[in-house]
Amino acid sequence: MPVLRQITTCTAPSTVVVERRSRARARPVDYRLEVCRRHRWLADSWTGRRGPEGAGGRCGTVTDYRPFAAIVQSHADLWLRALTTNAPEDHDGDLAAALRAGYEWLTTYREPTGVAMALEHAARIAEATAAGTLQPAEGQAQVLAALSLAETLDAGARGA
Repeated sequence: MPVLRQITTCTAPSTVVVERRSRARARPVDYRLEVCRRHRWLADSWTGRRGPEGAGGRCGTVTDYRPFAAIVQSHADLWLRALTTNAPEDHDGDLAAALRAGYEWLTTYREPTGVAMALEHAARIAEATAAGTLQPAEGQAQVLAALSLAETLDAGARGA
């Protein structure tokens, strides 16, 4: 099931599409990123085939077909580490600890914002999932939704 992410708050139609193909039979596409001309710099760190084919959707939309761990790693590599200077591997792969550290960093060095609150919410969900309170699939879906919200809120705060 694809996961939608929104990495900008821009409502302009996309002009550039980055699509990374997969070799997995069950999943021919890993992800598809759409950006407008003004935000095309956001696609610089995304690998894949680039072009205008299929453009016209909303700028900043990422349709992600990868497994949970790969999506979380993408959030960590492309967003969370730059925002908070940490990532899950900095916490021995403990997602909840990494998200909690991100929340603590944001609330220590910046004013608490919706981004920090969404990270803290994602950390609580990851903890509940690890404790068995939530089923893994349900917990993963909720973590990804909270991370997506945090990333979108951050994009809005940065004017992206």
